[in-house]
Amino acid sequence: MKTYHTHQRQSLLNFLKKNQEKAFRIEEIVEAMAAESISQSTVYRLMTKLVDDGLVHRTVKGNSRSFVYQYISDEKCENHLHMKCTDCGKVYHLDSSMTSAIQSNIRNNTSFEIDSHTVLLGKCGECKE
Repeated sequence: MKTYHTHQRQSLLNFLKKNQEKAFRIEEIVEAMAAESISQSTVYRLMTKLVDDGLVHRTVKGNSRSFVYQYISDEKCENHLHMKCTDCGKVYHLDSSMTSAIQSNIRNNTSFEIDSHTVLLGKCGECKE
């Protein structure tokens, strides 16, 4: 299916890239981008496509029922694991060699296969202090 690179899509991507250390609810994105006049339904539609394209990561916010979205890469982010701070929401990328080592260790010791979409939860160094 063809991807259309509309002005709204590019504006949304630019916003997410500038704030890639943060994860946002859709409502927060709409509010922050009020000057762009992008409707909430458009942001939902675009965000679904960006998640499908592997440019944005969607996770549950804490123990709530709401989702947050965070820009992860211009490249598909499929070959490594991620770590997410449960306090500040920042997502960290593990390099592919560390990802391979973790996956191999778990596979060899438990016969369990971890996929590369797995997110490890914990606290980052800043939030631990």
